[in-house]
This record gives sequence, C-alpha cells and structure tokens, in this order.
Amino acid sequence: MLNRKPAPGAPSRGDLLPVDRLDTELVRGAIAMWRALCHEARFPARASMTSCLTGPLREGSFLVEVLEGGSDYRYRDVGAALMKGFDMDFSGRRLSGIIETAPRFGLGLRMLYEMVRASGEPLGYRGWVGEDLPGAAFLHHESVILPLGEENLVDHLLVVSVLVLRQPT
Repeated sequence: MLNRKPAPGAPSRGDLLPVDRLDTELVRGAIAMWRALCHEARFPARASMTSCLTGPLREGSFLVEVLEGGSDYRYRDVGAALMKGFDMDFSGRRLSGIIETAPRFGLGLRMLYEMVRASGEPLGYRGWVGEDLPGAAFLHHESVILPLGEENLVDHLLVVSVLVLRQPT
C-alpha cells in the first residue's frame, strides 16, 4: 500500500504498478481469472469474463464500455462495494460527464483507460483520495484495469477495486 497520504487540501494521487505487484486478494484473484480466460488470445471476451463475476468480485468491480474507438467510455454494472465507496451508482454515466464535473479525476481515468485500451495489457493502480473527490467514502484503493474484447480489439474494460473506507465520524 502507499505510504504517503496526501496533505490536507491536496488532490488525489496514486501510482501505476505492474499487475504482479498488486497485493489485495480480490484484485489478484481477478487477474488470475483474467489470465486463465485468455487461453490463446491477448485478452478474454467480455462475456466470458463477466459471466464469472460473482460474490465479492462482482461487488468490487464495474464494466467500462469503449465507445467510438475510445472517444468516450460508458460505465456499466457498478458493484455494490464501489457504489458505497463513491456514494453513488454511476452505471450509465459517460466518462465525458465525469470530466465535466470532476476534471482532474476524470482526465486521470481517461489516461488509464486509454493506456489499457491501446495496449491491450492490464494495468495496476494504487492511490489515495484527495480533496478533488470530497464525496468519496473511501481513503485508499487498489485497482486493476483488465482489457476485454475480441479479435485484438478492446471493446470493454473490467475494473476491479478494493477500497479502504473512511472511518465514521
């Protein structure tokens, strides 16, 4: 986990990590499942991966649909643990709308999604939530972004996250 929490008033911060350096059991389990479903392909199809999402894995994940070759992204099937952490269900929302309301956070997500969509490789991310997300109910997170699609074309991303919730005051 990250050792340096942002200073009061600072924006969110985090680190990109190779997926083999991620620590949480849920995230590592998702990576193992993704690898097993790849077979001979670079990445599994959306249907094969999402059909395996049950229990805590389902609750800690959401699907991101790639729209128009990556010009935008749409959130689908947001799990209960993530709805609790963000204090909202953002299913159906587009990333462009998030960029309008929380530009720093939204542009950071766009960068991560584009890296995974363009490369077809999974990406790990671990970070702290700062003052740019005042409504977030969590302080820290570890996530993996997994590409899904067919014929070497990424059409969805599966994001699996473990959130460390804020202590009630």
